[in-house]
Amino acid sequence: MKVCIAEKPSVAREIATVLGANTKRDGYYEGNGYAVTYTFGHLCTLFEPNDYKSYWKSWDLNNLPMLPDKFETKVV
Repeated sequence: MKVCIAEKPSVAREIATVLGANTKRDGYYEGNGYAVTYTFGHLCTLFEPNDYKSYWKSWDLNNLPMLPDKFETKVV
């Protein structure tokens, strides 16, 4: 079984429909080899500037633009 986690119930319902997970359970949809559940809000966020470089914690015009080589995400 594969698990899909959506940001909110309405998105979970749409994903479940597409995947054929048509049985509604308490807090999730199930069927066709999938369980589709949801949270209330975002699960991940972009790194803060100081997560990339400690000296980006204090805003300074000399450090602009603050562009990392690769944008990263973290679990909220």
